Amino acid sequence: MVSFRIFKSLIFFFLLFGISQESLAQKEWSVFGKVINHKSKNPASSITITNTRTKSVVVTNSDGDFYTRAADGDSLIATGVGFGRLGILWKQGMKNIRIELDQQAIALDEVVVTDKRNETLEKEIRRFLSETPNAASMKRDIIGNVVSTAPLSTGAGGIGISIDALYDLWSKEGKANRKAAELEYQDLKRFYVSLRYNKRKVAVLTSLEGQELDDFMEFCKLGNDFVLHASDYDLNYEILNCRKNFKRSFFPRVEN
Repeated sequence: MVSFRIFKSLIFFFLLFGISQESLAQKEWSVFGKVINHKSKNPASSITITNTRTKSVVVTNSDGDFYTRAADGDSLIATGVGFGRLGILWKQGMKNIRIELDQQAIALDEVVVTDKRNETLEKEIRRFLSETPNAASMKRDIIGNVVSTAPLSTGAGGIGISIDALYDLWSKEGKANRKAAELEYQDLKRFYVSLRYNKRKVAVLTSLEGQELDDFMEFCKLGNDFVLHASDYDLNYEILNCRKNFKRSFFPRVEN
């Protein structure tokens, strides 16, 4: 009877020990790291860090820093638009890990962007949005010039009507000029949108390819204004969030 009790106690001990070991093996730890450009040593922002075991994805901030969770032996993959792909095997005790990525040329449809930093592109887009005339901005400027003011000392009567501005507003030539400017503006707008949101960027962020990538691009229709005004972090976050909704829509979970 005593031997049977000892046997049961040993079985219970080994079961408990096995469960504890398994739990310990899967225990996750906080992981802090930084991603930099291998050549320039500058921080690399908007780089995605993927844990291949948990499938969790985080994005580096403007300083190249990131935070995630990992268990001992997890593989972390760093990828980003315009950069290579690099994986590390995380071991417990590794602190403040540093990942150096090689920068690459980005090939887009009929466009090749070499060594094009995101900050430069964002500056170009801001300049385009603030300085490039379109039909609406041209019309506002013309309307603002219709009523002209002149000092009373000039003998012009103080307030007058600009004939030139009225002509620009209502003439066929003025309307044609605004239409041409609007077409050019929209073409440039679509061009900048395609630089920030395209199949290549989505493929790097989501690992989708082939028909699944085509389906995602049809599913995730981001507004042009959002794409142009969003920060890299917000844009990447929206794409990854869209991917979650895409997976739920196209691959619904089967409940038992």
